[in-house]
Amino acid sequence: MTEADEARTRILEKAEQFFLTHGYSRVTMDDLATELRMSKKTLYRHFSSKEALGEVVIEAGLARLGAALQAIIEDERVEFGVRLETFVRTLAGRYGSSATLLRDLQRDAPTLWQKLAELRRESVQARFGAFLAAGVKAGALRADVEPRLVVRMMLTLVDQLLRPDVLEELEITAEQLYPRMLGVILDGIRMKPEGPPAPARKPRGPRA
Repeated sequence: MTEADEARTRILEKAEQFFLTHGYSRVTMDDLATELRMSKKTLYRHFSSKEALGEVVIEAGLARLGAALQAIIEDERVEFGVRLETFVRTLAGRYGSSATLLRDLQRDAPTLWQKLAELRRESVQARFGAFLAAGVKAGALRADVEPRLVVRMMLTLVDQLLRPDVLEELEITAEQLYPRMLGVILDGIRMKPEGPPAPARKPRGPRA
């Protein structure tokens, strides 16, 4: 790794830490330069603006999330239902840890908020759709499940409910809402274990 690469990595790591802790709007390039003991000239050599830096931070964070989700999907040593629950918890945890940043982006940086929504949609759509298709093939999900429809339903709910303003209105966190929201969908598409057959009705005897 070159010296320039190392500097860029340090900037991204510190920027992500600051954005997650303090929110996007309260962090300045001056703050980052001071914390990194780096001149503003050097900082701007790597990133032309705070918005450009924020966009790369978002892309890197979603790339890591995507890699984590892909690892869960591909670990076939684990039963499908367990992987599905882990998938959901991982998504919920990511949104929960980013609550301050997400609230700031929605309110103060609409361009970055839209970028985040688009990248999130692309990342989740491809992986979750393939995961559901694998579940149908494995017999863990109902055979009549259409993965593309389920994914579209989920993404619509994510876009409409996993918004900082909606979470505040509902007085609920992303970690609480995400499992409940997906539970409504997933409980409807899981294969239900077959119970014991209903007891046969006894024939009525002759009336007295």
